[in-house]
Amino acid sequence: MTNVVKVTRKTPVLQAPAFGCLKGVPAVNITRGCLHACVYCYARGFSEAPPKGEIHLYYNLPEVLKRELDCKRKWPRWVAFSTASDPFQALEEVLAVTYRVMELLLRRGIGVSFLTKGEIPPDFVALFRRYPDQVTARIGLTTMDNARRRLLEPQAPPPGRRLAAIRNLREAGIPVSVRLDPIIAGVSDGMEGLENLLVRLRDLGVKNLSLSYLVLRPGVMKQIAAELPPALSRRLLAPYLNQPWQRIITSARTRLLPREWRQRHSQEVKHLAAGLGLQVRLCGCKNPDLEWESCEPWDGRIRSGPEQMAPLFLMAEKKESA
Repeated sequence: MTNVVKVTRKTPVLQAPAFGCLKGVPAVNITRGCLHACVYCYARGFSEAPPKGEIHLYYNLPEVLKRELDCKRKWPRWVAFSTASDPFQALEEVLAVTYRVMELLLRRGIGVSFLTKGEIPPDFVALFRRYPDQVTARIGLTTMDNARRRLLEPQAPPPGRRLAAIRNLREAGIPVSVRLDPIIAGVSDGMEGLENLLVRLRDLGVKNLSLSYLVLRPGVMKQIAAELPPALSRRLLAPYLNQPWQRIITSARTRLLPREWRQRHSQEVKHLAAGLGLQVRLCGCKNPDLEWESCEPWDGRIRSGPEQMAPLFLMAEKKESA
């Protein structure tokens, strides 16, 4: 049972992360904390993260965002969801806020990009169908083995439901890419399992994927040790134990898999994908010691052009309502 605590959003909504592919693109989190409770989630280790079994919902987010947009002369072209939670958590209150926020942005001509492991309800698909040029979707998926999913992502939807989300979005005309992250050495890195996954994605019409591997911060290591069976957690953590701590994205205490292993495995995945007509890009932010590749899935759409001017009819509407 997940306890949803309603909290007020007091700070500006449209704040842009200062890292990687999202640099300069405002990012929105509907909640603090996430229903899916993935054992590898770095956001669970944040000092402000709620305790396990609880999420904090920014219930006033639509009103705060509307006021913020009404006060801006220029609006962002795109807004990304989410950097530290999931916009499609299977909780009615969360989905209601997510819908209102996304609808508000889309109606004003602002594009919506999201990364999710969740199911996407039909009313969202119907909304996105009306704005196909303003929506881009990424689905997080690293295994077709549901038993492994239950261990690693205990409250996230099964792989089959995520494949259904891809099919529904594509039928609605929405661009969809898939994020293979995290691939976990000794758990989800086998080529046979990855080939099965890639074939399913190809058959759904997916063309582009991004790839990365589990990165370990101290908090993630504690979660893995506490929440996975001891033999599995030891096998998962073993390749990292002699690796140095280094700065990755915003964390100065992060361990990566050995460079040579990541380089070899990523090339094998790319080769396998190429044979199926798929393009795979390695996440540069999480692999800074390898040749840089942007895993931005939007083919330049999000960064095309400066911020847009607020439409005149909306500016006039604001004056009349003032």
